[in-house]
Amino acid sequence: MSNTDYSAVEYGEIDVPGRLKEITAAHERLRAEAASLTEEAAREAIELPGWTRGHVLIHLADLSNAFARQARYAVEGRTVEVYDGGRPTRDRRIEELHGKPVEWLREQLSEGLDALEEAWAALGPDGWSLPCAYRDSPLFATQLAWWRESELHTVDLGVGRRSEEWSTALSSHVVYFLRPRLPEGTRLVAEDTGQEWSTGAGDGVVVRGPLTSLAAWISGRPAATPPTTSDGTPLPELNAWP
Repeated sequence: MSNTDYSAVEYGEIDVPGRLKEITAAHERLRAEAASLTEEAAREAIELPGWTRGHVLIHLADLSNAFARQARYAVEGRTVEVYDGGRPTRDRRIEELHGKPVEWLREQLSEGLDALEEAWAALGPDGWSLPCAYRDSPLFATQLAWWRESELHTVDLGVGRRSEEWSTALSSHVVYFLRPRLPEGTRLVAEDTGQEWSTGAGDGVVVRGPLTSLAAWISGRPAATPPTTSDGTPLPELNAWP
């Protein structure tokens, strides 16, 4: 029996069923947005440097399959690397396959989402506490990661979902998870929810804005209302993704 509090503040303060409900809705949006893409649209550059929508589709297809595999092996009491061949395989497939016909990319994404839903549905009551290779963590880490990846990359597709539509739970978790990106001393203030996060003593620059805007900024996504600093200086440069 796991002692993990799956609804802790760092996980967005919602329970596993609530989080899976959000992920299911994200899958529906992904399927719908992928279905709307033309060949031309799939080749268009997005705000992620060097990526097109095709890059996003194959990345999500491969990652959903990879996380499904993590779950299947975890149930058997085994661990296996996230990608067969590691990160080089992940990067190579994205570069080699992003230009495939959009219909093929859609099929790959749909198959990956189906595989993940099936693998997760097969988990027992303590399934999320099973060890896996992803970050050498319990399987629960893949649920959190996929929650982030599915929502952030749906925004990257740029054909519907916007960052200001992210839930309070997801936005809170994204900010908490990405706090290592903040320069030492930075303090974040969510003006609409009253939440605050800081690094070190929090005596440096103060960044303010709606919670979803803070989540968008710290994750490198666009926001309708970008956050600002209290003293009017430029937003600080963020550290690497953890």
